[in-house]
Amino acid sequence: MSEFDDTLTRLFAEARATLPAEEFLENVALRMNRGRRQRALKRAALTTVAAGLGIAVTPFIAEGSLTVASHLGAWLLALGNALMSPVGWACSLALAAWGVRRARRIS
Repeated sequence: MSEFDDTLTRLFAEARATLPAEEFLENVALRMNRGRRQRALKRAALTTVAAGLGIAVTPFIAEGSLTVASHLGAWLLALGNALMSPVGWACSLALAAWGVRRARRIS
């Protein structure tokens, strides 16, 4: 036999050797548990960071939404006054006529 054949024979013999089953299963179980624990810790850390960020940003979001609502309320009041004027009525009638004419053309 050649050196290559001897090496192959030795490798096959090592591969056929039985592994200690209990030790192998314990190692696999330990690695799986370690992986689960690491994923759980990462998930908990990410949740904690997200909650902290949410708590820190909430006052600014509330203030911004109140500011937007205030400006929108003032703008809508001005828009309502403009629509109640005779010019507003004329513009809304012209817009309604255009919409009806377009709807008839489509159908």
